[in-house]
Amino acid sequence: MTIDASTVQPLWDLPTNHDRLAEHVHLKDRVIVDVGCGAGGLVRFLRAAGASPIGVECGEAMIRQAREADTEYADAYLDGVGQDLPIEDDSADVVIFSYSLHHVPVEHMTAALAEAGRVLRAGGELVVLEPIAEGPGFETHRPIDDETVVRAQAQSALDNDRPGDLTETASYRYTTAYSYFDMAELEKVLIDIDSERRAAFESVKDEVDVLFHEHGEEHGGRYWFPQPVLMRIFTKN
Repeated sequence: MTIDASTVQPLWDLPTNHDRLAEHVHLKDRVIVDVGCGAGGLVRFLRAAGASPIGVECGEAMIRQAREADTEYADAYLDGVGQDLPIEDDSADVVIFSYSLHHVPVEHMTAALAEAGRVLRAGGELVVLEPIAEGPGFETHRPIDDETVVRAQAQSALDNDRPGDLTETASYRYTTAYSYFDMAELEKVLIDIDSERRAAFESVKDEVDVLFHEHGEEHGGRYWFPQPVLMRIFTKN
């Protein structure tokens, strides 16, 4: 495992997850499937980097945002789930789960990894970026949806339940950052990702507001939070 050293850079100057992908994964001229693409930011980045990306998303609010933000390529966003990808066998060079594997129901994680193996060509890569359950950002979100267990289960699935023809070839731990303009943006983002969080958010809103202002580092009119990430790369034999 390669460990990226902690940095003294300000949070707002840290490389993004997109930057890290471009650093460690060849993107140009490759067919790339982004599983759990959300509002499509990574898909648009991949296309700008010269890839042919396909976004797969099951959340109605998110896939609508993705298509509205990318009208020329709206057909590149498919309705589907990780455990049943609407993608042909042996058709992708890269499959990415960016902050999405832990959102796959635990009982379907093995199937989701098998699906990634199915759609990859020989020599293709499965790239999994998972946020680590620690740090001030995690503690701010934790009262709304404590993902400690599901994030650990995602790593366990990668260790123990992935297809036998996927071999781990690299891993990188690093810190990136994200930001919100205010609490209203935090609420919108978290609920758009998972509408079932709405009731939980309302019940702990005051607590989260205190944590938000306690842990967020204000800069440029936004509140910034560090996020440690583990990127793992597997190659299909």
